[in-house]
Parts: sequence; structure tokens; C-alpha cells
Amino acid sequence: MIDETAINEIYVKDLKKHLEDFAVIERQFAKIAEDRRVKTKVIKSLISFLKGAYGESAVTEAIHRAGLVKGSETFLTIDDIATAGHKTVVRRRKGSKVAEPVDPSTILPKGSRVKVLSGKYEDWSGTVATSQARQGRNGLDVTYFLLLVGPKGIKKRTSVKHGTLNKSWKKLD
Repeated sequence: MIDETAINEIYVKDLKKHLEDFAVIERQFAKIAEDRRVKTKVIKSLISFLKGAYGESAVTEAIHRAGLVKGSETFLTIDDIATAGHKTVVRRRKGSKVAEPVDPSTILPKGSRVKVLSGKYEDWSGTVATSQARQGRNGLDVTYFLLLVGPKGIKKRTSVKHGTLNKSWKKLD
């Protein structure tokens, strides 16, 4: 029969061998992880530079032509939006409609009764809880914070601009 201490030594030697192998693998893993981090940083920097220099759509097309889509998809921020990199179309209102500054005498005081004419809170009524006036580009810009009561007694808060008075909401007499 084999002595019990001999069996324990065999297991201890086996454990030691596996621990040494694990330590080697752990060092290799740490080196690979660091290499991966550095490569990721370089790739992201290159893509960012290319996008800045040539535009996002041109870089995306070049990546597609080179067959690098699969490898680079984790580094691209916007690759599934059809308009990515294209110039945004800005439509401006035509005509001479300019925002008119608010006359300070027309600002509604706190507690004024109001009714909402359109939108999410259509047909709700309530009071002006507070107002905030700021000096904007086109004069005084006033925002009213309303405390509204709905048809079933539900209370909600919302905000409206003075410029929408008598369009989407009105003052009750």
C-alpha cells in the first residue's frame, strides 16, 4: 500500500504545477489585455482623425470599400444611421416673422387663471404658479410655470412661453 503522506505529496506537487501554469497564463493575459487597450486607443484615434479630416461619410465609405466593416464596427460611433456624416438640412421659416419682445406690462402675475387650448393638456385649466423673465436676443423672454387641473381632478405642472399666449393657451378673466 501507498503511504498517506506520499499521496498528499503527489497532490501537492500536482497543485504546485497547476499554480505555476496559472501564474504564467495570468502574466500572458495581463500583457494581452494591455496590448488590447493600447490598440483600441490607437484605432479610435485613427478613426477620429480620419473623420475629422475627411468627414464621417467618406471614412465610412472607405471602410466599406476596404472590407473592414466587421472588424471596425465596435469602434464606429454612428454606422447604422443613413444620414451619418451628411450635411444636415436646416429649414428656416420664410417670411418676416420675427419674435417680438414681451412688453413688461403684459406679463401675467402669479395666481392668474389660465386655460390650455392645445397640446397634451388641452382643455385643462389652472393658475400661474411662477414666472421667469430673461433678457434674450430679441428682448424680454418670459416663461410661465402653470399648475393645471385636468377634467378628472388630476393636477400637473407644465411650462409655457409668453409668445404662445392666445395661441396654445389663454388667460381667463
